[in-house]
Amino acid sequence: MDNYNNQELLEYEEFKNLLQLKIKTGDEFYVELLKTVIDNPYRYCGLFRLSNAKTKLIQNVTQSNEIKFGDFMEDLITTYLSKLNYIILPKNLGVDENNDKLNVDQIFIKDNILYIVEQKIRDDHDSTKKRGQFQNFYKKIKLVRKKYPQYHFVAIMWFVDDSIIKNKNYYAEEIEKVKNEFDDTELHLYYGKYFFENLPNSENIWEEILKYLKKLRLENSNEIFSIPDFGNSVEIYKALLDLPPRYWKKLISNEEKYLLLKNELFSSGKNLQKAILERGEN
Repeated sequence: MDNYNNQELLEYEEFKNLLQLKIKTGDEFYVELLKTVIDNPYRYCGLFRLSNAKTKLIQNVTQSNEIKFGDFMEDLITTYLSKLNYIILPKNLGVDENNDKLNVDQIFIKDNILYIVEQKIRDDHDSTKKRGQFQNFYKKIKLVRKKYPQYHFVAIMWFVDDSIIKNKNYYAEEIEKVKNEFDDTELHLYYGKYFFENLPNSENIWEEILKYLKKLRLENSNEIFSIPDFGNSVEIYKALLDLPPRYWKKLISNEEKYLLLKNELFSSGKNLQKAILERGEN
């Protein structure tokens, strides 16, 4: 793999499969959508909401998918590093001195150098979140050095999307402050492609990722995300039939919160009545 030049390191279908593991589509998506509203009925209906249930659902699904896209990017980079024969270490680091569990986004070894990476999609945090993010990075460095003392270390903060650079000066200053605390450790702040330009044999990965994201965007260019009619659509009817029993029993119960939910989402059609006939009370 060290001779990787212009060949695709990852097939496009593998790229899409990794994405689909994080972001549900098709029948599975609609079942997950129903489970979400059943778990949190007051989030979607009630007097103290200006938006209706479907509008709120669109907001929540969009936000959730943004988070899941970040998770996908972490898995994607781990997959690329593995294909380059980097040694991937467990991301669960254990607990720090305050007994807080710590996980690192990337941790791997190449040529007897141990790399840890705090990976985020974009640098757009407010002042509170940016301070917390750097403190987490700092704690992870300390814990990794304690856990793997035999290695030279490279610790990296990496923001994938280099079109948004909000707190670069802050992170650079914080890195400078702590550099002297860590012997035999390099600390870096990277945006976009510069992460790969400083890893052995990984120079072409960035272009491949951009190519696949553009291809994905083109494939989905005509898609406008919308929530189907809960009362009439075939998609929701099938999802009602596939709901796990514990969710189904909640939905058809006479608890006030579920009566409100059913009135808000299912009053426009006969999906719920048809599903009750098909499933009975089970």
